[in-house]
Amino acid sequence: MKCDFCGAQGAVIRKTTKSFGRGSNLVVVENIPVVHCASCHESYITAETARELDHIRKNRRSLGKAKRVLVASFKKSAA
Repeated sequence: MKCDFCGAQGAVIRKTTKSFGRGSNLVVVENIPVVHCASCHESYITAETARELDHIRKNRRSLGKAKRVLVASFKKSAA
């Protein structure tokens, strides 16, 4: 696949997980297709993927299913 940033061939689609929102509005979306280019090291989503993410976020209650998940907070240690 061709990279939209640098034009090099060899960009690949990787699946990732991302969280959106906070608290009771939090939704975790799995298997998001992200285009990654080994030449310029850019990662990006297509317009179609962005539209689908917006659709999922707006309809998270009807499209999602409840799962239990552990949540950890990052705490910087003193140097």
